Amino acid sequence: MPSYRYVVKSSVEETMDMIKLSQAKSNPIFEELRIVMGEHKIATLAYEKYYMRNSNRAALFVTIHDFYDQAEVTVISTGSSDGFLFNFDWGAAHDYIASVKKVLRPVLISETEIKYE
Repeated sequence: MPSYRYVVKSSVEETMDMIKLSQAKSNPIFEELRIVMGEHKIATLAYEKYYMRNSNRAALFVTIHDFYDQAEVTVISTGSSDGFLFNFDWGAAHDYIASVKKVLRPVLISETEIKYE
């Protein structure tokens, strides 16, 4: 389950719009933009996409917030592998995340891979 955090130099709304455009071929599952703590914003997006190469669906979860005075984007892809003995996703999860990184590249400040034990 690949996960990345990006810091970008665009607003939460602008970043959300860029990501929504990049996922035009995905099925939108959930979308929300909220104002929290008076002036800060948090956006949540969820998508699903079918990958023929592994005959399975992958899910993409995106959270965007500006709690630290710059927009941070957390992207997680999961569900792209299915098997009784072996779970290979044939790169589908990383491709899904790459579609988000590609659209963020013009506003990207930093990228961090999130490791889970």
